Amino acid sequence: MQLYLQEELIRLRAGHSTDISLPLSLSSLLDAGLRQFPPSGPAMEQAIASTEDALMPWIPALRQETLEVLECADAVLAPLPGVLGYPQQAVLELDIEEIERAFQQLAQVAAGMPAKSQGIPERADFVAALVVVRELMHHVGWQQLRLPGPAVGLD
Repeated sequence: MQLYLQEELIRLRAGHSTDISLPLSLSSLLDAGLRQFPPSGPAMEQAIASTEDALMPWIPALRQETLEVLECADAVLAPLPGVLGYPQQAVLELDIEEIERAFQQLAQVAAGMPAKSQGIPERADFVAALVVVRELMHHVGWQQLRLPGPAVGLD
């Protein structure tokens, strides 16, 4: 399943059979309280609730698809490997536990820990994207997130 975060509406696509536009966007999450960095606890809770509300009607349809790998090539998630201590590489697959660990690091920042100590980039769009990915994986059941790394050999 391919995830497109940086569109007007967040979209999930699997081949020609499934194309779902969630009634949610990164900009709507930012406008609802995540624009400030570090995010506050209430802003994080609101972003989680908004994501869940947008996602819940689509869970049965999404669970009919292969739930092994969620793919996202959007640049907004490019910092995620570094948050988890991984070098940039051509393709990186992160399991649900790693996504949960990154989310917990973000929660620590929302609770007052310095972002730098948790490896969280000071980017509100990254915060919103991580919330969406975590909620998708948590509620739908994807076990891995595949991120293409930086382009290799291009000048």
